[in-house]
Amino acid sequence: MNDIEAIKHLEASGQYRVIERLNAPERYNQGQPSTPRIGIVIDTEATGLDTANDAIIELGFIAFEYDAHTGLIYRILHSYGGFEDPLEPLQDIIIQITGITDAMVKGEELDDDQINLWLQKADLIIAHNSAFDRQMLERRLPLTAEANWGCTFNDINWMDEDIASLKLDYIAYKMGYYFDGHRAVNDAQATLHLLTKPLPCSGTLAMSALLAHAREKSRRFFATGAPFDRKDDLKARGYRWMADFIYSDHGKQKKGVWSKSVAEAEIEAEQQWLTDTIYSGKTPAFIFKDITARERYSVREFTVD
Repeated sequence: MNDIEAIKHLEASGQYRVIERLNAPERYNQGQPSTPRIGIVIDTEATGLDTANDAIIELGFIAFEYDAHTGLIYRILHSYGGFEDPLEPLQDIIIQITGITDAMVKGEELDDDQINLWLQKADLIIAHNSAFDRQMLERRLPLTAEANWGCTFNDINWMDEDIASLKLDYIAYKMGYYFDGHRAVNDAQATLHLLTKPLPCSGTLAMSALLAHAREKSRRFFATGAPFDRKDDLKARGYRWMADFIYSDHGKQKKGVWSKSVAEAEIEAEQQWLTDTIYSGKTPAFIFKDITARERYSVREFTVD
């Protein structure tokens, strides 16, 4: 009995589920895409979680060819992995989480020329947590600020697919594979691999689902001047408190606002809810910013000109 026969035998019993180790292919689909595009899946490790102050210590990416119409992924075009010395000792918790040591990063620098070459070619950049990776990268590699971004963490409705945890290794397990973690390029490859899979409940190709969401416009509302006694209503509605947001209210500078992003189809209903519930039918004081993949997950999403 060979491996394939053994796997079929085990799974046929209904008592076992076999998952595969990820062995990344050089090509996922044969032929040529009818509407070819270049995508990059990217992952970073950093000295901490503060996107405004912490430093990148590792970057890995996979560049690939995909069809903008079908979402099918074709050739792997390039891969890169590199470290960068933050010029300060790593915290013990960072060493524990990432597996990266001071010795691994000492004297290392990212290859900006190689990275920027592929960033310039990319039609779309994808990360598993783009709200972190994009903001880290925009400080270190400004070209990433000009790109369209997607996010496998947020741009696919995993709850609807009966996947309760959004950790990459858990999603991979639910999608039928596992991978060697800890290196950024390995995480990037694992993220790309899940995009080639049909989603478990809807059957939609994961890349197609991500593209559909990335192409949608959204609107971020800032409930400026909201009465304090409406904070529970805002919180229950999904608004989050942005403590550092500064705005002008009748000539006075104020700090802190409740904010939420909604899909284009929900904009009218959200504006009505704010007017009726938060501002009690008075002229609403909220402000907003319209968002596309060019701004989404960037720090620019959370600022108003």
